[in-house]
Amino acid sequence: MEQSGFIVGIDLGTSKIVGVVGRKNEQGVISILASESIPSDSCVKYGVIYNIDEAAGKIKKLINLLENKTGKKIGKAYVSVAGKSLRAIEHKETKLLDGTTPITFALLDNLEQQAKLNKPEFFTNYSVLAPEYYLDGNYEEDPIDKIGSTLEGHYRLVIGRPNIKTSLAKSITEKAQIEIAGYIVGPVAAGALVLDEHDRQAGCALVDFGAGTTTLSIYKGGLLRFMSVIPFGGRTITKDVQELGFVFESAETYKIRYGRLGKDKNKAAADVSPDVDLRELNKVIQLRQDEIILNVINQIKLSGYADELDAGIIMIGGASQMNGLVDHLAEKSQLPVKRAVAKRVYINNAAELLQNPLYTQALSLLLFANENCEKKEIVVPKVEPVVTPTPPPVEEDDEPEEDTKRNKKHKKQKDGKQTTLFGFFEKIQNFGGTMFNDEE
Repeated sequence: MEQSGFIVGIDLGTSKIVGVVGRKNEQGVISILASESIPSDSCVKYGVIYNIDEAAGKIKKLINLLENKTGKKIGKAYVSVAGKSLRAIEHKETKLLDGTTPITFALLDNLEQQAKLNKPEFFTNYSVLAPEYYLDGNYEEDPIDKIGSTLEGHYRLVIGRPNIKTSLAKSITEKAQIEIAGYIVGPVAAGALVLDEHDRQAGCALVDFGAGTTTLSIYKGGLLRFMSVIPFGGRTITKDVQELGFVFESAETYKIRYGRLGKDKNKAAADVSPDVDLRELNKVIQLRQDEIILNVINQIKLSGYADELDAGIIMIGGASQMNGLVDHLAEKSQLPVKRAVAKRVYINNAAELLQNPLYTQALSLLLFANENCEKKEIVVPKVEPVVTPTPPPVEEDDEPEEDTKRNKKHKKQKDGKQTTLFGFFEKIQNFGGTMFNDEE
């Protein structure tokens, strides 16, 4: 029997708009049913929609491609929240207790709901992350059933400009007619998909090298501690290469094919195009890449966790594939560096997608998806025609009822004269036959 129901994730990146369809079993393991990507062109910049109508058209096209692959209609989707305005801030909620009543799950949930209502001025609260609890000023890993006088919940709120959400709603819901099942912070979701628990506990800097932005997320003790977005990415490097006299498409191709960082950057690759000055190309690439790296290192220092990252730097994102970037970043940061891929424990198929950094964030959305995204067709019940029984025929009088009443009255008036005139009428009837009668 064919299964029904699935979940859908859409990631709107600066270079590509990516969509994935999957089905989650009772254990939370996801099977990918379909995946597609289309170029963003100029409708998305720095991870935020800039052209609502163009983005809506591309989303419609993406949805159609996914529907053709699955043979099912899509009614809603989970979407990623990204952009250069995103950052994590600390927030504290306090609850006074009576000192005798044990702490319950309902109380902790109430604290979290209060944190979700917190909206810093000019920003939208996009996510409330797992808190740390303090009971009477002391850290408490599990406060359930404990008693005290004061309970504090220390949260990390991921905030960003309101236009991130409004642009998504206008493009996807209003224009493309796809309901948004949930807004999920992309970098947080990606961290859940690619990071080991050991890395989160030991301390690591997850760096997402995207096309429009580079996002830094720092984890320690199993929790997100810091997030910052640098407004430079792989597309910035491509535009620099373009200044060497190439069109954008050629600049992107040459950057990927011949670009190299570090000590071996000027070693000639096989079959270098005669149009490319390898030394000049890699000089331009490294200048901009160094600027991005120095910003990442500076943000790590500002976070206060620079000396606590025992697991080092972990890279994801399409722009992380630059040749020589692992060694070059390790040299600059003096930290161990490695690339990450999506964990097979969460997704049991589509190995090629797990290895493709373009799909990492879209796949990670499915971890947080729990609402059926299949479009429910409205079935209009068939109404049988109502057959009205035909009434039996009614025998009609030769004359209308009103005329009959009038004639009966007229007949009564004649009855008094009938005795004296009977003979006369009888003679007339005998003479005229059917020319006259009493009722006429």
